[in-house]
Amino acid sequence: MKRKMLAAFLAATMVGGLLVGCGNSGDTSGSSKSSSGTTSTASASGEVDASVTKTELGEYTEENPYHLVFAFVEFYEQDDAARTAVQDALNEYMIPKYHIEVEFLPLQYAEYQQTIQLMISGGDELDVMPIYYSNASSWIAMNGIVDMNQYMDTPEGQAIKDVLGEANATVGSMNGILFGFPAQKESVELGGLTMRADICDELGIAEEYGLELNQDEYTGKVYDWSVATEIFKKVKEAHPEMTPLYMQGSSSQINRLAFFDSLADNFGVLDWEADHDSTTVVNQYETDTYKNAISLLADWYDKGYIYQDALTDQQGSATMMKAGNTFSYMSAIKPGFLVEANASNGTECYAMYFGNNVEGGISTTNVSFYDTGIASNSADPEMAFKFISALYTDPEVMNLWQLGIEGTNYQVLDDGTAYYVDGEDASNFKYHQNTGWFMGNQFNTYVWNDGSRDTNYWEKLQSHNDWAQYSPAFGFMWDSSNYSTQITALQNALSTYRPALETGSVGTAGLEETLQKLNDALYAAGLQDVMDAKQEQLNTWLDENGATKTPQSNLDKIEAAKEANK
Repeated sequence: MKRKMLAAFLAATMVGGLLVGCGNSGDTSGSSKSSSGTTSTASASGEVDASVTKTELGEYTEENPYHLVFAFVEFYEQDDAARTAVQDALNEYMIPKYHIEVEFLPLQYAEYQQTIQLMISGGDELDVMPIYYSNASSWIAMNGIVDMNQYMDTPEGQAIKDVLGEANATVGSMNGILFGFPAQKESVELGGLTMRADICDELGIAEEYGLELNQDEYTGKVYDWSVATEIFKKVKEAHPEMTPLYMQGSSSQINRLAFFDSLADNFGVLDWEADHDSTTVVNQYETDTYKNAISLLADWYDKGYIYQDALTDQQGSATMMKAGNTFSYMSAIKPGFLVEANASNGTECYAMYFGNNVEGGISTTNVSFYDTGIASNSADPEMAFKFISALYTDPEVMNLWQLGIEGTNYQVLDDGTAYYVDGEDASNFKYHQNTGWFMGNQFNTYVWNDGSRDTNYWEKLQSHNDWAQYSPAFGFMWDSSNYSTQITALQNALSTYRPALETGSVGTAGLEETLQKLNDALYAAGLQDVMDAKQEQLNTWLDENGATKTPQSNLDKIEAAKEANK
């Protein structure tokens, strides 16, 4: 059976909106919570009945559970019968414990938005759904997402805050509406180069910089991009037939060179590199930070370090690496990254962190990428919220949804990690979602033993996140619903000039002229109006919430690394 990931999901821009709405009040006063997660009610005699879950809108039991439709994007093809068996197994657990019967609604990425839209507008059954951050403003404006603030003081709400932390638990908010919870995953912006190990060994690069196979955990050692220039020079001189750096116009890598808080759409940003604490919205494409980054790319292009067809090439870095035509490419890096990269590239690689700071940046949209929320169609949003809480707090729920049935779809190995059952692998599995980064708490699942991970993998990812210094606007979500016309025009202007600038293809000779054309086009498309509105919204948010502070433990870790690197 062919397994295919929908690679377009990261690059695609989802347009249009869903009809959205506010849910009912979730007041459960007079009830108490049992240890099983159900709502217990007191009888006239004062005895607690743990067999009934009571909400404002209904009462549910093991014999009469709440029927909940759970929509999610299925990025890998699954066997229908196997999925049904997993759903049944999940319900064998959910119904007696939570009084919830779950119906899976798996969607392909390409149909996700349209299907949800039709279901909400048609009044179909729908409870829990993924919400892509760029759609949040239009969906809220069209009244179709339940505001979950009303449930956050419940034990289930507190449990979610305990898992995500206060800041992350409320990051999926806009204009005071809590529309969704982010997945528990790695989020900090750290990255650099993925480089062919054989060439690094041959030219002494590995020895010079202490590179090792499968060494991809960040230790605070980061190199200035000028070091990459020297590496590319060595490669070009030794292998003129090989392009030192592969880039592609369809994929922006600007955040590898400079981190901005994009404030959701890049049209008005915070220049984090220039000032970590700034709350002034500026035009990214007029900053020195951006100009310095694209000037470096233009210089590399002129020297032949960047693939000369980068502007139009569609082959991809893996194809070029396999063919031996390129030495490196830019990438986000995290623990376990290299095993996946080696398999994709067909050759062993080294990872090397590059950047302007020891610390990495983190913004609202680094964390609030896809969020888990409740559709206004839900017949009982409080029960939907209980299910969401289970996705974040109950390992049995996440393991069943993500990995399937133990012994049938996966096995637990002696070291406590999980892998396919005998006879199945990545090419012929029947059920294996592998999308814990998308919804819920992946840190509650077994670590998947793909060769890159051990039982401490989730701790490594959490440690990776601890290198983050937060944007002061972390938690702010720009509401662009009144500026959809301008945003479309701005996207068109940016797509006209960005690929040439961000692959270096304009060269140093054409950089100033092309950059000026970009900025002229952006302002003509309404950039100033968008920036002014965004600044006004940000100022209001700051007045209400204050600038977000980085946890002191992160700052201590970062400072220690800076001292060690002196």
